[in-house]
Order: sequence, then C-alpha cells, then structure tokens
Amino acid sequence: MKRKILLLSLLAVGCIFTGCDMDEEPQAAASVSMSFGSEGGLKTLAYSFYNVLPDYSEAFKRNTTADFGPKNSIGGMEVGAYTVDSSTSWSWTALRNINFFLENNVDEKVSESVRNNYNGIARLFRARFYFDKLVQYGPVPWIDKVFNDPEDPDLMNPQDSRDVIIKHIIEDLDFAYNNITTTGVTTNSSLVNKWTAAAFKSRVCLFEAAWRKYHANDALDFAKTGCTEYSANQLYELAASAAKEVMDNGPYSLNEAGVYANGRGAYRELFISDNTVTKEVMLAIVTDKVLQMGEQNWWYNSSTYGPHFCMSRKFSQTYLNIDGTPYSEFNEDGSYKTFVQETTDRDTRLNQTIRAYDYTQKNATGTYVPTSANFTGHTLTGYQFTKFVMDDTSYNDARTNDNDIPIMRYAEVLLNYAEAKAELGTMTDDDWAKTIGALRKRAGIIDGTPATGTLSTMPTSPEPYIASYYPGVSSPTVLEVRRERAIELCLEGFRLTDLKRWNCCNLFVEDPWEGVFIPDLNTPLDMNGDGTKDAYFYNADNIPDEQYKSIGVYVGTNKNNVLNVKAVNGGYLLQYNIAGRAWPTRQYLYPIPGTVILKNPNLKQNPGW
Repeated sequence: MKRKILLLSLLAVGCIFTGCDMDEEPQAAASVSMSFGSEGGLKTLAYSFYNVLPDYSEAFKRNTTADFGPKNSIGGMEVGAYTVDSSTSWSWTALRNINFFLENNVDEKVSESVRNNYNGIARLFRARFYFDKLVQYGPVPWIDKVFNDPEDPDLMNPQDSRDVIIKHIIEDLDFAYNNITTTGVTTNSSLVNKWTAAAFKSRVCLFEAAWRKYHANDALDFAKTGCTEYSANQLYELAASAAKEVMDNGPYSLNEAGVYANGRGAYRELFISDNTVTKEVMLAIVTDKVLQMGEQNWWYNSSTYGPHFCMSRKFSQTYLNIDGTPYSEFNEDGSYKTFVQETTDRDTRLNQTIRAYDYTQKNATGTYVPTSANFTGHTLTGYQFTKFVMDDTSYNDARTNDNDIPIMRYAEVLLNYAEAKAELGTMTDDDWAKTIGALRKRAGIIDGTPATGTLSTMPTSPEPYIASYYPGVSSPTVLEVRRERAIELCLEGFRLTDLKRWNCCNLFVEDPWEGVFIPDLNTPLDMNGDGTKDAYFYNADNIPDEQYKSIGVYVGTNKNNVLNVKAVNGGYLLQYNIAGRAWPTRQYLYPIPGTVILKNPNLKQNPGW
C-alpha cells in the first residue's frame, strides 16, 4: 500500500479545518489555534489547503469541455443554457481557511523562517484560489482577512479590478517562491515546493497576458475595465521570467526514459506510472488501488460509466508526421488514408494518447494483444483515449487504478516560456530548441519544414492546417506553439482555459466531431490491421449478418441515432451529430449567482447575463 499516511492525513485535516462561508468560524477553531505553536501543528494545518486540488475522481476529467472531445452528452454551459440561477463554483470556504491560517500564524515560539515557509504555502494556495475565480468570473472582491462580524461593511465590497486581483496573486506567488523552504522534489510530487510557485506564476501571467491581448476589443469590454497597471507584454515578460527561473535553476527536466512501442513510451509513462515520475511531474494527485481511489480505466473504458469521451478527427490531424512534415488525410491518389496509415509514422504522442494501430493491452490471461478502439460502447469517433488508463483489462470495471495523475509538469513550464517569448516576438532558435524542439524530439520527431520548424529552428511561414485553426493569428511561431501546447497537454485541464484566453471558444462549436475513415458499410472491418474484425458499421434497421452482432455499430438515421456516417470519396467518415453545442460570448465568464447579488447589490453582474 503506497503513501497511505499522507492521503489519510489530508482527508482527516480536511474534516477539521473547514468552514461554510466567509463569515463562519472554522469547525474546532479552538483546537486548531493550539496548533499554531509548533512546526508540526503548522504542517498539519497546511495539509488542509490541498483539499482544493482536484481529487482522484476529477483530476483526469479536466478537459471534458473541449473542442477536440466528442462525448455522448453535453451540459447547460455547453448548449448556452447557463443562467444566473445555475449552480456554479461561487464558494469562499477555502479562502477563509487560508486567511484564518495567515492571521493566526504569529506565535513567536515558532521561528519566523518556519512561519514564513507555511505562510508561503498558504499564499500559494490563495493565489490558486483567486486564479480560479479570475478565470471563471473575472474580477471579484479581493479578501485578505477573516470576517468575524456578520455586519462587517467589507462583506458588501464590490469587485476589485483585474489589475488588483492579478497584482495580489503575483505578490502571493513571489512571497511563496521566496519563503517556501522545500527546494527539492517531494515524495511522488504530492506536496508543493518553491518551484511550484514559480511555475504557477508563469501559468497565471500567461493567462492574463493572453486575455488582455485577445479580448482587448471585445464588444462586452471583458478585458479593458480597470486594466491600466499591466500591459499584455508586461505580463508575457513576467510569465517568461518565471518559467525561465524554473528552467535554469529548478530540479526538473523532461522524462526521456523509455523507447516507444505499442502505445507506450517516455511521454505516456508520466500518466500510467504507479509512482509519480518526479523528474518531470511537479505536482500530482495520488491514487490508490487498495483504497479504491483511482478510476481512470473505469471512466474511459466502461460502456456505462464515462461519457465515451474521445478525440475528434480534426484535432488528430494537428499531430505532425515523424519527419516533422504536416499530416495529410489523403494519399497521393486522393483517397482517404486508413486508420493504420493515419497512425503510422506520426508524432508518437498521438499513439500514446489514443489506441492507434499498434496499441496492445493485457487480456484476462495476462498476455499483451493488439487491441483496437472499442466501437460498441467506448468511443464515438474511433480515436479512443488511452493517456491516463492502464493497459490491462482488469482495471476497467471498478476503482482499481494505481497510477498517479500529474496536475503540473515541467513540460508546461517549457510551453509557457515558449508562448510568452513567441507572443513578445523575442523567441530565438535557442529558445525554440530548448522548448518546442525538445518536446518534439521526445515524441520521436526527427526534422521539420520552414512552416512547422525543425528541432532547432523556428518556423518562417504559417503552416496552412494549423493556421486554419486560429485564423486571427499570423505569427508562424505562435501558431506552432499553440499546436504543441494542445498536443502535449491534451486532457490535462488546459484546453478550455486556453480557448478562453485566446478568445477561441467558437472552436467548441465548430469542430465537426468526425471520426475515422470507414471504407465500407454492412461488412466486417479490421480497423487496426491485426487480422481480427473489430467493427461492423451498418445502416440497415437490423445488422445484415448476425454473426457480427457483438461488434455491430448502427450508424443509420432511422432510430434517431446521432452516431452516423458522412459519405466521402471511397467510403465514409464516422460522425457524431449531437445537436445544440453553443458558446455565447457571455460565457467567457460565469455569471455572478443571482442570490449573491441579492445579498450584495454592490456586485456588478458580468456582461450579457
């Protein structure tokens, strides 16, 4: 049994050090206050802050609203039906706990450096709290005290400006970086260190820089209100500087151990390892098979639990060929490539993110066998995700996963640096080689083109396919960085936030959610080329050949079916025609709940709600 003491400590402290709202005293406050007189007490109380991180059941689901992710159901936000009365994340309990800690951590029996270490941890989590609020709601009131009086006039404060929020977040992260005393990697990267603060600062500043740049001309004035202290370029500079600090002085580097084969390699090892790959993973969520605290396989590989979340064809084509050239879905004669051709000689991250032609999985006898996508209940497009799942069927039907889940990686730091430098127009070939080039090299890419860049040189002209993704971007370097960010961080919780800051949430609506090429209907097909029939796509009311009923996939339209096919030259494309996807402009920010504004009329509702 691994790391149980830490897990149970976090759960127990979470029960003790919790309040319900900004003006409610934390439970067992007297016993908690006694703990401020020793380092051990501070350490125990600091564990409570980790409860705001996504848990084992959520950490691998953070991209379920993404342009590239077809699924079998969509929610209120995704159909534009969100209202001021919809359930949101307008909760301040975590902030009150942090401020309570900071106000009470003044006992001089504990040395100043020790107190500042734990204050640094607290302020790191306060910065995270406010960053989440900034992404979701935009400006909110900045609160750095505990409300003990329900009549405190500050409870009725209006929102502060984005400048005030971002300034305080940066101050908190700088304090954390300068005062957290842990400088090395922590056990299984389950606890923060000073580098967490620097990496997070690069994330925060990159978000705010892009928001201010790409929302500068919004009709609803999302970006301009109250923003005079920081320019977009100043924030890009701060993002680059924070990332460079980690790159130059931190203990992390890219994991490059492991030769790619059968869907596994150095990249995917980061997500399927029982013990966190701490060389690269800076913060991880611990799972545990014995405690039933891991359900990645169950969610992705079950026909009943998960939403059949999978990759779209449009996104799959952003992965380059292994020689660094852009991928084309057509052969030289104009025919569509088969799935085997699609996933041969490509950026190996594609084959480490989905079940490609060469993917193998351990069966019930313990033997690794070629395993195609499961078209009868697991995937809507044929591009079935594997990134977080164990390659063993025994994990598929319960909470039995034991592979830890990264939520911050050194690769993100490289991408933050690359994007900031590209947006500033100051990226050099050396910057490119140390970031984008290094990531592509790990993925098996050996060269490139003037449009995609090589491993050591930046691109000099826009590559048409990725330029069509982001038509408002002219810089070939920015385009390629965006390609790389989407691929490298796929499913890790960044995509929707990236689309928001780039002003690109229209992509959620515009991706056609198409799937693999199907050469024929009403016939058994071997999709991965292993000699076994994997799927029988039929459009008749009943499957024409009963012997293939177990692999039958109905794609007709007579049964109000949304899994259909689209006729193309030489065959069909699988297509998931779910209706209703929408992203009204107002949804770039959540609405302030109507009940909250009734309590505090000084709060201004976000535009459009």
